[in-house]
Amino acid sequence: MTSPTPRNVLSLDTPDSPDGALTAMREPSAELLDRALAGFERLSATAPAQSDE
Repeated sequence: MTSPTPRNVLSLDTPDSPDGALTAMREPSAELLDRALAGFERLSATAPAQSDE
């Protein structure tokens, strides 16, 4: 006996690859890395200083 078609099941549609494995993501662009670094520097500049005590 075959099981019924599942309903309300979370699934992820991925493109088919020859070996069935997931394909790797491309590396982020230099622009994206620069923007992330600038945002991190702005965030760290607003953080309160840590005391050594």
